Formats: sequence, structure tokens, C-alpha cells
Amino acid sequence: MKKFTPTLLWICCMAAVMLSITSLSLAADEFPASSNEPPQSGLLPVADPNYRLREEDVLRLDVWGEPQLTNQQMQITPDGKINVAFVGEIQAAGLTLTELSKSIAQKLEEAGILANAKIQLTILSLHKPTVRVLGQVQRPGEVTFKEGDTILDAIAQAGSYTNEAWLEKATLTRKGSDKPIPLNLKKLLEGDLSENYELQKGDTIYIPPEHYENKVYVLGMVARPGIYPIKDRTTVLSAISLAGGPLERAAMRSTVVVRGGPSKPEKVPCNIARLIDKGDFSQDVPLQPGDVVIVPETKRPDWGKISQILGTILNLTYLRRYGLF
Repeated sequence: MKKFTPTLLWICCMAAVMLSITSLSLAADEFPASSNEPPQSGLLPVADPNYRLREEDVLRLDVWGEPQLTNQQMQITPDGKINVAFVGEIQAAGLTLTELSKSIAQKLEEAGILANAKIQLTILSLHKPTVRVLGQVQRPGEVTFKEGDTILDAIAQAGSYTNEAWLEKATLTRKGSDKPIPLNLKKLLEGDLSENYELQKGDTIYIPPEHYENKVYVLGMVARPGIYPIKDRTTVLSAISLAGGPLERAAMRSTVVVRGGPSKPEKVPCNIARLIDKGDFSQDVPLQPGDVVIVPETKRPDWGKISQILGTILNLTYLRRYGLF
């Protein structure tokens, strides 16, 4: 039989002690010792003691010394209430944790369940309010926001606006309302924040696409006649540039802008040649939605075409003279 040396016996004893300590530690974790102290709140999602609870916040309620009332998890309902065991519904939204704790303790006492209850409330998760951003944005749909966020924050969350967005005609519709609030996002982006409203849960922001009401028509002797979007400070010359510029036969001095309805159209003459030659910027008329810019063809002889016709006549005469046809 093999004998154990003193050193080997000491190692075995130490191993047994460490195993016992580990087992006790695991047992303590599994079955925590009871305490006469109220449960600790732990880390809260908000550090501000003045934070006022909102719909969809999730809370945990612990009552010292009352196992049946301890570890209750509850979510604040859309109408701002929580449901406490043996008490029923209690208003929670709009209160701080301290105010709600006093309210719960008072309800427990009034119901004859527990006097001088020691209440501990913990916020497990905060509400995540959403708004909808629809229309001409990169990622239309619902986005979350935090307290203090504004219209521009929501649009940024949606990936910003597209090239087809009609920024001047955006709208904001509050939850429960059927009257959209006009938004001029163009002014917002230029620094006028008077319409940069704070977001509310359930808001809907809509940015419509551009259409004929914010377009101009460029016709006549230009490279690409067609319909073009009008932006702030769009003028006749910039519209002609959008259309690829004038053709060789364009009568720039006779350019005209036609505006108004078909029954009473208004013709605004624009001598673009005078603008280019003499710097007369009064000729560069600012455009309005629906304007039609017409660049007519010059009336001077087209010597290129005349030359082609003369060349054709001479060739025909030569062929006939020699009887080739």
C-alpha cells in the first residue's frame, strides 16, 4: 500500500477546502439570504430624479417585507396607468418615482392591506416613442425619438429627403388630428427654425413629390426643351441653362416668359442678349411656378441652309447639262 507524504496530504486538504468554499458561494448565489433592508434599486435608465414617467415605461415594484407584493413588473398603459396587485389601477404617467411610490403606499393603506409600506420602484426600460416620416425621404417609415427631438431630427433619422422632395409643401399631422400643419422645410434648412416643432408620439411628417405646380417649361430653340423643377431664385437664364443652353438659331433678344391661365396669359419680354452683352440683370426675370419660357428662332436668313440649297441646285444643273439623268 502506497503511503501519503505530508506534502501530498496538505495539498489534498487545501483542495477540499477550496471545493467547499466554491460550493457555498454557488449555493449563496442560488438562494440569496433574506435581508431586513429594502431591495436596492440598481442602475436606472435615467439618472434624473425629476424624470416624469411616460406611457410604455416598464417598472418593477418591490415592497419591503411583503413577498406577495415584491418583484412586480408592470408597463404603463397608453392611458398612463399601472395595475398593482390587490390595489388595481393607479395613475403613473406624469409622476416621478418618488411621487408614484407615495401614491402606491397611500393606496395600500387605504385598502387596509399595509400601513407605512416601504416602496421601492425601479425603471427597467424607458418608453420608445415613434413618429412616421413618409413621402420623399430615403427611408420612409417609423423612427424613434427622444425628448426634445424636432422635425429636422426625424427627417435625419429617415435618411434625409430625396431630390424629388417638395420641401415647401411638407406637413405635420399630430396624433388624433385630421388637420395637417404646413411645414416649409426649405426655410428650416436655411435657418428659420420657427416651424421646427418638437416631436410628439404618433406624429406623421409627410414630404410630397414635386409636380407641375413647381415646374417651369422651357420651349423653343434650346438644346433640351422640356419641364424643369423651379427652385428659389430660378431665373430665365438659369432655366435656359437647365435646358442645355440656346441653339445657334435662337433669338435670345426675343425671349419671352408666358405666365397665368390660358384665358388671360401675361407675356413678359426678356432681352437675354442685352443681359449677356451689357450686363442688364433686369432682363433676367425671376420665374414663378408654371411659367413657360419660350426662346424663338431668329428671323435673319439661315445662310447655312441657303448654301446647302444652292449647292444642290448647282449639282442638279451640272448633272442635267451632261445628260446623266
